[in-house]
Amino acid sequence: MQTHWIDNRAVPGDGLGIDVLNPATEERIDTIPRGQVDAVDACVAAARRAFERWAGLSPTQRQQLIGTAIDRLASISDEVAHLLTREMGKPLSQAKNEVSKAMQGMRASAEMVIHLRSGQQMAGDLELNFQQRCARGVAACVMPWNYPVALGLDNVVPNLLVGNTVVWKPSEKTPLTSRLVVEKIFGHLPPGVVNLLLGDGPTTGDALVRHPQVDLLVFVGSEPTGRHLGGICGQHLKKAVLELGGKDALIVDETVDVATAARYAADAAFANAGQICTSIERIYVARKIFPEFLAALTAQARAIRVGNGLDAATQMGPLVDRGQWERVSRQVQEAVAAGATVHHGGAPLPGPGFFYPPTVLTQLDPACSLMQEETFGPVAPCLAFDDFEEAIALANASHFGLAAMVMTTSAPRALRAIHSLRAGMVKINTMRGKAPGGTSEPVRGSGLGQGYGMEFFHEITTQKSVYWRAVPS
Repeated sequence: MQTHWIDNRAVPGDGLGIDVLNPATEERIDTIPRGQVDAVDACVAAARRAFERWAGLSPTQRQQLIGTAIDRLASISDEVAHLLTREMGKPLSQAKNEVSKAMQGMRASAEMVIHLRSGQQMAGDLELNFQQRCARGVAACVMPWNYPVALGLDNVVPNLLVGNTVVWKPSEKTPLTSRLVVEKIFGHLPPGVVNLLLGDGPTTGDALVRHPQVDLLVFVGSEPTGRHLGGICGQHLKKAVLELGGKDALIVDETVDVATAARYAADAAFANAGQICTSIERIYVARKIFPEFLAALTAQARAIRVGNGLDAATQMGPLVDRGQWERVSRQVQEAVAAGATVHHGGAPLPGPGFFYPPTVLTQLDPACSLMQEETFGPVAPCLAFDDFEEAIALANASHFGLAAMVMTTSAPRALRAIHSLRAGMVKINTMRGKAPGGTSEPVRGSGLGQGYGMEFFHEITTQKSVYWRAVPS
């Protein structure tokens, strides 16, 4: 059974375990403790003891220590990637890319943090007015399973750089890479600065967020869980930064090259088996090119090689677990029962393993669960539109607001989309939106607070205002 990591040492958990399965084979890889309240208390106490000393270091001192962590991650990158493929399922090449992206994100954060400066106001000759950014204290980083290394480090490292100490709670679905990373790359930091807490969400995660010595929650995950944890923070007046679900729309107008648009749509809908917060889950296509686009997208879906991520030929791995596999299956079955037409996929692949094929559907009821709920699977529902304003309205017909994507060669339409789409990120003619130093802020049901970049540093620190005037002579 795996152990927690507290005060720079391995700490055994209770005797009750949660099995971690390889989603491609359904074989058990390891077991983690469920993480009872005493483990939560130990993690938070260690982080609290370490806080004053850690926050007292200069930004450049913390920057140098994180630089060492980056070097250590580079030295074990292949080991981390192989374990990531085994516990999450993604192809090994994509797992290696995730580790590489995590190191890029760490470097970008380390370079930016020294520019986190205080504001300055006009003052008289014998007075000084300014604002100082201060570490908040103990940060609970409750992280998801779809990119456990990249998203974990994207959120843990900025907290460390600004002076917060961290309790990292990875998903019980993919805890092993996080456990490996914490011990191997952060062991040189002072004890208690980074602690890893293993366990499930309802027991361990809930207790961590409720703990009175936790000052900040950074959560990436589903909307229901985010609403629950955000409610706890609201009751206790704790700061919460929440990146939740999405139901991202793609608008394809008649001005674009259809083959290119279909290739982009396939990547945006099927990458990581659709298990990305900003996956495209609704596609709206100009009626004039709809038949040609549908044929091209269906061909793209058919060409994707699905299999075990350790097979070099695999392009798309399994879904992460049986629960996710059943969720995707249910939504597609409900859509078909409501009149949808399946052009490719549409049913689970034979086991073992939680494999679901790239799926393309049309003739969808806008009220069905596949068009309303987050799917988080390799499913591309396609509908036709008659004019661009209609497409904007269809894209906005969701309570989510994480991101949206538009493919057009028309500058006026691109500008119209930027202005009108109710999403925290609008991508024009590109599938990816995150860039080093960039930021985004989800709207509506997709979360609260800005992630990444300098803006994230402001979210996870407090502002102290100082007014200093000389004593009158």
